[in-house]
Amino acid sequence: MDRYIVFLKQVPQSTKVDIDPVTKTLKRASAMSRTNPDDLCALQAALDMKRDTGAEVVAVSMGPDKAVDVLREALQLGADRAVLLSSPAFAGSDTLCTSMALAAVARKIGFDMLFFGRMAVDGDTAQVGPEVAAQLGIPQLTHIVEIDSVDKDSITVTRENGETVQRLRVSTPCALMASKEFTVAPPTLAGWRRAQRQEITRWSEADIDLSPADVGLKASPTKVVSTSVIRNKKNTRWIGSCEDFVQAMACCAAK
Repeated sequence: MDRYIVFLKQVPQSTKVDIDPVTKTLKRASAMSRTNPDDLCALQAALDMKRDTGAEVVAVSMGPDKAVDVLREALQLGADRAVLLSSPAFAGSDTLCTSMALAAVARKIGFDMLFFGRMAVDGDTAQVGPEVAAQLGIPQLTHIVEIDSVDKDSITVTRENGETVQRLRVSTPCALMASKEFTVAPPTLAGWRRAQRQEITRWSEADIDLSPADVGLKASPTKVVSTSVIRNKKNTRWIGSCEDFVQAMACCAAK
């Protein structure tokens, strides 16, 4: 049986997120969260292919314990099983360390195709999917808008490249980064009940043959020096007459 792994990330539900003053990273554990929207599109792409190929769909998320909610949602929508990669050692991992961990998970599970969302809304780097593909030495296709056909050894997809639309065929195994064109099917009560009954596998860094020194903030080459909130200052002046208005406009024109 073919196996598709879909990677999903839990992201803050709003822009009002606290920043750790020491590490300069997001305080994810205390923030209201949701599944990254692009990752749900990737899940839908995998589920659409599953109907044609009969493949097993495995949902994987890396994050704190509350990231289990992301995996419950994936199971509810149709994923067959789920794996949560969670450990204090992963805290503060940048895209490189994250990709190392996810690649290790993919090796352990085994796969025919990997699915990622185009990017995460809390980082906007679009780096993790391509980096995982590079770690594994497999082809990657970004900005996928449609899956045209799948056979035993290859897949044909349509992708957007700026103003250009391309139709490409690539050998498998490969990694696909899905765009928003995949419409996520609505959840069902039967799916919710099934998701609540299923057990979610939990792995730490030791389960995927990594050490704490390989991941986390200290192992990450990306260092955040500082963060700041942009504040726009506006001066308000009340104009009480037409003469004052004309004078104000003249001053603006002079500047």
